[in-house]
Amino acid sequence: MMKWMVLILFAAITTTATAQKAGGGESFKVLGNCGMCQKTIQGAALAAGATTASWDVNTNVLTVTYKKKSTSVDAIQKAIAAKGYDTPMYRASDETYNNLHGCCKYDRSQSLQ
Repeated sequence: MMKWMVLILFAAITTTATAQKAGGGESFKVLGNCGMCQKTIQGAALAAGATTASWDVNTNVLTVTYKKKSTSVDAIQKAIAAKGYDTPMYRASDETYNNLHGCCKYDRSQSLQ
């Protein structure tokens, strides 16, 4: 019985390690203000290939997971900036930012680090 338990534990560890190599996870700051921002930021990340996306309105931190063969954190951040939200790697164009709803216009002078 003990041998079976050890074998099952080893298989579980091996499977987890393989899954982690195939996928990635990242957390980074994305400035925004409200629930509309949250929906747009998370939607942009998912559309760019993230498998999960969760943006915290209080901390402005977006946490994503993704398959490295399908997308990258670079592509995810670029898609978010295209929707009007600055990321550590990309700044949204002034035109896109200015088209955000009034409550979504965040202070662009804040640090993203």
